[in-house]
Amino acid sequence: MNGKIRVLLADDHPLMTEGLKLTIAGWEEFEVTGTAADGLEAVEQCRALKPDLVILDMQMPKLSGPEAITRIREILPEARIAALTTFDDAQTFEHAMEAGCNGFFLKVIDPEKLRASLLSIMNGMNVYDREAMAHLKQKLSRKTGAEISMRERELLRMVCDGMTNAEIAGRLGLRPGTVKNMVSLLLSKTGCISRAQLARYAAELERDG
Repeated sequence: MNGKIRVLLADDHPLMTEGLKLTIAGWEEFEVTGTAADGLEAVEQCRALKPDLVILDMQMPKLSGPEAITRIREILPEARIAALTTFDDAQTFEHAMEAGCNGFFLKVIDPEKLRASLLSIMNGMNVYDREAMAHLKQKLSRKTGAEISMRERELLRMVCDGMTNAEIAGRLGLRPGTVKNMVSLLLSKTGCISRAQLARYAAELERDG
């Protein structure tokens, strides 16, 4: 990528926004080009500024984080999006990933760890905070039985059939990036560490009904 990575910050807490601006000002790879105080303003700023990276909270007025992510994806599909939030519940994390979030981090994350994670996101990876993932696994561990929706069961069957993310996206009418996020979530929910393990899990699930 040529030049600095242009960042939009969206959070309804001014102190959080100002603190993050100061932190990013010390990173040579990034520059903050805009801020937003609610989800709707975040969408409008994305339309106007076309940032490379959007960092947003999950709990905002007017539009929630997942709702804002969905709209941003519609108007700026090439943008990378990271949630920097207080982890409330597994459902928030799930909704963020399904909306197309490329990263999910707790606000207590170390600044240098956040910087490295954001650079990885800009290089095409999806990165999720280890503490957030641990929290999710506690609630949705394989040992206690993962809560698998009908949509996720359909996705599991396609993974079991060896379909790629692009093929699954075409079948379900989704973006490949959204499918990638959904697969990542299923890996977390089931305790699997690879698509091969996930395919075996899918086969067991079908066998057990």
